[in-house]
Amino acid sequence: MQNRWATKWVTGVLGLLALAQALWIWHPAAVPSLDKLEHSTPIGTHGAIYEVLSNSGGATTPLTYLYFIADRQDNEQLILDDLRNRSPFLITKQAGAIQKVEGLKVQVRTHDTVYRYSSVAFLKEDGEALPIIIELTATNDAAP
Repeated sequence: MQNRWATKWVTGVLGLLALAQALWIWHPAAVPSLDKLEHSTPIGTHGAIYEVLSNSGGATTPLTYLYFIADRQDNEQLILDDLRNRSPFLITKQAGAIQKVEGLKVQVRTHDTVYRYSSVAFLKEDGEALPIIIELTATNDAAP
């Protein structure tokens, strides 16, 4: 004969575990701090590629560099505020990864760890979303 109390108790605990896991999955990921604008490279008519330093990696990864595509601006604080709402196309431990920009194609090279990479980014110019092609060359050798 089954124990109804034990069955209800186990079902309740499993339900709470499933709910906790669902909340964990849907919880937004931690957003790295954008501490300093390191460099900007013009792209398109009104856009720029921004290299931003983040010191929020902790003890194991002290510095990371995030690369964004956004509208060109002059004020560093306004740029950083705008980038907080955007997703970077590249997160790496290496500074100076942008090698070349030709039209709407960007060549990126890194000799260090790549944490996130997207081969396409979008730039909004004149009410139109323009695809930016990101070509990444990542090697494990020492920088030249």
